[in-house]
Amino acid sequence: MGSQTRNGISAVTRRRRRRPSKVHRSLRPGNIGRTTAGGSSVSDKLEALKNLIPSKNGEMKPDQLFQETADYIVLLNTQVLVLQKLIDFYGSQPQENENENSV
Repeated sequence: MGSQTRNGISAVTRRRRRRPSKVHRSLRPGNIGRTTAGGSSVSDKLEALKNLIPSKNGEMKPDQLFQETADYIVLLNTQVLVLQKLIDFYGSQPQENENENSV
């Protein structure tokens, strides 16, 4: 019983390490530009994200792109809240113009 440890797991089993999944391997620093599980490369996905947000900068690093994306999401969320408040405000008032036009 020399190969057994205190909790009953052999030393060989204990030393085995799990291989990182494809997702974890694709996020490693040297893997920029490689294909992901979806089939397109990370750089293609970054380019698609860059095309979705209005940007003043032509070229930017991924961390800057993610920051601008987060800022843009906050801006869009604020616009939605303002529009909802306008709907609540103007939607709750009686519509006198419709009654006058129908007579």
